[in-house]
Amino acid sequence: MNDRPGSAAELRPFEITRLDLHKVPGQSALFLDFLREPDKVSSFYPAIDREIADVAEDVLADYTVDRSYLCAMLESFNRGLECGEATLAGIERLRSDRCVAVMTGQQAGLFSGPAYTIYKAVTAIRFADELTKEGIDAVPVFWIASEDHDLEEVSTTSFPDVDGEMPGIRYWAGDDSEGLPVGEVRFGGSIDRQVKEVSDLLSSERAGELLARCYKEGETFSSAFGKLLTQLFGAKGLVFVSPMDPEFRKLAAPLVTAAVERSEEIGEALRRRDSELQQGGYHSQVRVGDDFFPFFLIDENGRRVPLRLQGGDAVRREDTNEQVQLSDLRDRFSKDPTILSPNAIMRPVVQDFVFPNVCYFGGSAEVAYFAQNSVVYEILKRPSVPIRHRASFTILDPKNRRTMLSYSLGFEDVLKGREEVTAGVIAEYLDPETARAFQTTRSKFESLIADLREKLENSEPTLAESLSKRRKKILWHIETLHNKFLKAESFKDEVAARRLAYLFGTVLPAGALQERTVNFLYFYAQYGDRLIDWLIESADTRGDEHTILTF
Repeated sequence: MNDRPGSAAELRPFEITRLDLHKVPGQSALFLDFLREPDKVSSFYPAIDREIADVAEDVLADYTVDRSYLCAMLESFNRGLECGEATLAGIERLRSDRCVAVMTGQQAGLFSGPAYTIYKAVTAIRFADELTKEGIDAVPVFWIASEDHDLEEVSTTSFPDVDGEMPGIRYWAGDDSEGLPVGEVRFGGSIDRQVKEVSDLLSSERAGELLARCYKEGETFSSAFGKLLTQLFGAKGLVFVSPMDPEFRKLAAPLVTAAVERSEEIGEALRRRDSELQQGGYHSQVRVGDDFFPFFLIDENGRRVPLRLQGGDAVRREDTNEQVQLSDLRDRFSKDPTILSPNAIMRPVVQDFVFPNVCYFGGSAEVAYFAQNSVVYEILKRPSVPIRHRASFTILDPKNRRTMLSYSLGFEDVLKGREEVTAGVIAEYLDPETARAFQTTRSKFESLIADLREKLENSEPTLAESLSKRRKKILWHIETLHNKFLKAESFKDEVAARRLAYLFGTVLPAGALQERTVNFLYFYAQYGDRLIDWLIESADTRGDEHTILTF
């Protein structure tokens, strides 16, 4: 699908094409039905078809948080990230009782993590701007998941090298950091080595300066992440929030208290919803056991400890097995609202209590598990907020564009995988004669076997059955030989081998879209600040298409 109308395509140094997401492999059935058949999943997504204007009215009517307190907290936090005037102006707009938020968020990945993190921010900015132009004053807000404690996931990132290989770059935080929220894990002096490694790999002075400014000794994973995204989106008015901010915890306290009191009811509702999803033919999204409790305890050492519900009136610490009465936990929380941290199911509800949020942009996995947590909104009597799929991008650089033109490949061809594309390139361009010979051999063999089977079925049916088994073995041997031929042939033509290796290494690494692996700074180093503008301009806020930018 070509670019949508109304854009100044002649000013762009790239071509935009779009592909329906259902044509991209690896999507869950629930996500695809969410995109294509909303009526089929409307019971799981109460706000799926609601107009944002109607959602905004409900959200504003129900919003009780002190905006002055909220905005003071946001101003302090964002100034700490060295934000610009556009961000401060957005915070000032949020003071108005008619202003809403458009939210997204992500874990604080090393050097910003995979590219889709940036695409989330891009989508929220674009959609908030669209709403504002339609008369609904909206500010984009990015939730830095500073409470997350999965260091293994956030401490590694990947940049392609000149051959399309994807060497991972990792920061080792040390054993002492295990279990700590990433907002508490500080970089030591060794972070300078990773910054230099990335700078050398990217050969970009601008990218190197950005990283050196943001990622340095003493910064945490989340503060460095926030500073980097603040630099990238400095002029776009994106507002950042950290749920670990003590002032944020105070604002969220009424909702957290209500959820603690109704935790047993929340667990029962989540289990029912999980059963309903499975009865509808969908996979379970988040496993919820009988001892489910929607919050972690932040212990005396700052670590995030899972809590398990015990009989409806107590919780058990998973690390020590110590039991705490819910009444005691509520008393402790009333004195110190920093001791409880929401889990993945609870986080969106907390977010939508603190902010006048009218829409959340997430990835396909987030869209899927929102089908389960909508029951939490019902129990806590919160307005259900729609979730939309973030904009999804693949960036094709000139080198890959030339490769695809040379071999008459479209993006959908690439999605078929390296093995099938390589076979096609060999058949069409490198050794078509031998490729045709394999195909002819298979066809003739199948024809001869079919004739023989027909005769045997009339005279000796048991031999016909034996023939079917032998047919599979013979075809397997032919296919094995064919694959060995393809491998040998691809290595024989070094130019084609290198071009295809780079294509699949940078466009479909490990068989998945590049946005899930490749760090955004790889593209930023090539195209600079203009790339942010191009992405915002090209973002699909409907979320049902994959956008390919071909430079």
